[in-house]
Amino acid sequence: MMGFNHCYISSVENLQSEFESKGLEGFVKSYRKYDAITGPSESFRFLEEKQKQYEEYINNIDNNTNTDKL
Repeated sequence: MMGFNHCYISSVENLQSEFESKGLEGFVKSYRKYDAITGPSESFRFLEEKQKQYEEYINNIDNNTNTDKL
C-alpha cells in the first residue's frame, strides 16, 4: 500500500529561511515529493514563485543561455 505524503508549509519567513539555507534547487526539490501541500496563501505564492524561478533556470540551461549558478 502506498502512503499519502502531506506537507503543511508555514510562514513566508520560515520558507525564506529554508530557501536561504538550501538554495533554489534544493528548496524546490524538497517540496516536489509531496502529494499535497497546505498552508497560508502567502506561503503558497512564495513557493510558486520559487518554482517558477527554478523552471526558468532549467529552461535557460536547456537553451544554453544561463551561466549563473543556483
